[in-house]
Amino acid sequence: MLIGLIVFVATLFQAFLGFGGALIAMPLLVMVIGIQTATPVFALVGTLATLLNAVRLRAYTTPRDLARLVVPAIVGVPLGILLLARVDSELITAALGVVLIGYSLYNLLGLTMPSLAHPAWAYLAGFSSGVFSGAFNTGGPPVIVYATARQWPADQFRGNLQTYFMIVSVFLVVGHGLSGHLTADVWRMALPAVPALLAGQAIGVYLCRYVGADFFRKIVLVFLLILGIQLIVA
Repeated sequence: MLIGLIVFVATLFQAFLGFGGALIAMPLLVMVIGIQTATPVFALVGTLATLLNAVRLRAYTTPRDLARLVVPAIVGVPLGILLLARVDSELITAALGVVLIGYSLYNLLGLTMPSLAHPAWAYLAGFSSGVFSGAFNTGGPPVIVYATARQWPADQFRGNLQTYFMIVSVFLVVGHGLSGHLTADVWRMALPAVPALLAGQAIGVYLCRYVGADFFRKIVLVFLLILGIQLIVA
């Protein structure tokens, strides 16, 4: 019941914002079932959620933008895995948190960021995201910051990010499967959460209809601020 409630809230925000499911779900699931179980459980649930969102928003995705993020991310994931045992994860994630806090506050205060229109920025964001995903499972911030700076319309923002996260999530689920993490207990916890996922998805989609572009952008920036703080204090 508690796992279902956590999944409901997380997928509601993920459907509404285009990201944020793991930000909400993982700290709570870790407290309930421990990190060894929570990680593969939400890998399964999160992949299904991003798949549903990617299918729903497929008309709004821009393949060229998506390819510029996905291809370098796939290259970056193995490098991140190699770095896992060689760098101080707390230092790196804290530094990433400082960047996110600075970026979100800069924009919330009404200051103007460059649009990052050159393709090199997309390649850098995708590659950085892949490295952080492989090393610390925190691959979202680089691509979210890039998408925010590009000022994509809300549906394009959601569509591109959800499709991106879906592709990355598939790689993560395969990795968990090959590592033997998808145990019977993991499936036993993940499958009953599917109805809660569908309910959260439906309400999140419903809320999308009533939020204007400017307000949506402010909500995204506030969530980036929260994510930055979480990366520092976690």
